[in-house]
Amino acid sequence: MLPEEIHNKRILISVLNWGMGHVSRCIGLINELTNQKNTLFIAGSSDQIRVFKEYFPTIQFIKHEGYPFKFSHAGNFSLNLLKQSGELKKRKNLEQQEVEAYVNKFGIDCILSDHRYGFFSDTTHSIFITHQLNLPVRKLEFLVDQLHLKLMKKFDEVWVMDYANNRLAGKLSKVRKGVSLSYIGPYSRFSIYDKDSLKVGHTVVISSGPLIYAQQFLDQCLLKLDNENTIVVAPKEMNISQDFTHISESWGEQDKVIMAAKKIVSKSGYSTIMDLDYLKTEHQLYTTKGQREQEYLYKVHSNGKKLL
Repeated sequence: MLPEEIHNKRILISVLNWGMGHVSRCIGLINELTNQKNTLFIAGSSDQIRVFKEYFPTIQFIKHEGYPFKFSHAGNFSLNLLKQSGELKKRKNLEQQEVEAYVNKFGIDCILSDHRYGFFSDTTHSIFITHQLNLPVRKLEFLVDQLHLKLMKKFDEVWVMDYANNRLAGKLSKVRKGVSLSYIGPYSRFSIYDKDSLKVGHTVVISSGPLIYAQQFLDQCLLKLDNENTIVVAPKEMNISQDFTHISESWGEQDKVIMAAKKIVSKSGYSTIMDLDYLKTEHQLYTTKGQREQEYLYKVHSNGKKLL
């Protein structure tokens, strides 16, 4: 089953609460599904719902708790996640029960989970959305990747947000045996707009992801930029010099600024990679220390100068 094949269905979707990249990349997908006369129900946190409502004010929303991620300044993602494994598993198991309740209450025909391992039903067709069929782990951490594979197999199928030749995600999106999957191509929220916007000459710095790392990124890159020609797109909680224009509230306003940018400076998260593939804007990418996915994607995309 592909997104374009789904019509007149009642669809339940939820996205991972790891920054807002998963929200961003599903906006284009949700727009496509609503245009095909499906009825969508979006389950998410208050912050996720606030953003989705900007784009889809008439969709029904369900308040749904996220996963309890907590991160330190050290940049050791694996250790942080290992320490939280008990809480994460508990939330995943409870989530499965909640999904079954949603299915019964709203008469759901299809479930879409953007990288939420517990967001599936034993009675309703459930699809896992990812770009990572293979996790960027070291050899000694292969058990983590095996657990990832085991959890994906609980879903009826997997949608991979990449081209079939793995052009954007590289080895992360390469086929895995035992997984029923379809490459659905990249998705960008900017696809819902007219692409022919005027480039006005400014640089846009986009800072997202867990707040502790988003702040570190800004502290690193803003020192190198001219404040008169730089606009910062980042959450309102961020500590940003008043010398820079800071846009934080409306995603609609952020979209206008990003689409008009002459250059984009951002971390090499996958949602950003998909946006750049769509926008074709000059860009410079950075990585978050210790986040191997970003480090790998940075290498794949030639130091951020242009996409392969």
